[in-house]
Amino acid sequence: MNIHKAFISSILIISLTFSCDKNIDNEFSKNDSISYLESILGITFDEDIEELVNDAFYSDLTTSKVPKKRFKKDKYGRCASIYDDEQNNTKIITFDGDCEGKKGQKRSGSIIVTYSGKKDGVGSFRQIDFDNFYLNDIKIEGVRRHEIINIENEVDKTIQISLENGKMIYPDGSLSTRSKNFTKVIKYKNDKQFSTSVTGNASGLDSGGSSFDMKIISPIIFLNKCSDQQKNKKGIIPVAGIKNITKNDFEIIIDFGDGECDSLADITKEGITETVDLRKVHLKKISKN
Repeated sequence: MNIHKAFISSILIISLTFSCDKNIDNEFSKNDSISYLESILGITFDEDIEELVNDAFYSDLTTSKVPKKRFKKDKYGRCASIYDDEQNNTKIITFDGDCEGKKGQKRSGSIIVTYSGKKDGVGSFRQIDFDNFYLNDIKIEGVRRHEIINIENEVDKTIQISLENGKMIYPDGSLSTRSKNFTKVIKYKNDKQFSTSVTGNASGLDSGGSSFDMKIISPIIFLNKCSDQQKNKKGIIPVAGIKNITKNDFEIIIDFGDGECDSLADITKEGITETVDLRKVHLKKISKN
């Protein structure tokens, strides 16, 4: 897989530091990191963006000048603001410069959210578009749709999420593409969000130009208490769940664990497993064009 070796050896985009519990040939990491790293980034960035948009709707907001508002306690940085056009059911979340959030993520550009007049009920939806938006130096593109399809116990929500023409454009100009259909179940305890469970599948091209298919074979779980403890700059890390990636006639399995609040994932290919600390996935800081 020469394209992967060139990608890694350049050290221009991604360098991985592994925490391994087994004596495994480093060639495993070098050759396959592009496949599972981009997949992991995709799902952690998805959850980060979902949390951000939720906060724009539901968090207590600080009014700076009407209709422009800021997030409470400047959660996403002081240069983050929300323009709320209720007449046209639109919110524009703008990051004026490189805004560093409380967990260390950096964002710039804008997210444009259009939404249904009906809120929080079955059938209500949001559509998310991006305008020159970057998350941790990676440009995010695509159209996301988020629709509530079921509500149980008056609070627990089942949400259908789709992504069309999704792209992650890396600092060297390479990109990966993705389309997806996910189902997300959000559960609450004592009026607070407790957990998120994600199932579904995705497909696209990685930044090496290889096509891939991804399927979640055991629901991916995020726990709010773990997210608060992790304070990870890379995004919100799952604590459980298994996803399967097929590419070029080989298969990679990513296992996020059994529910413990850690940042470890087991990566398996052809019977060989590495344990990776997802907090040690580093993105080289390179100026954006």
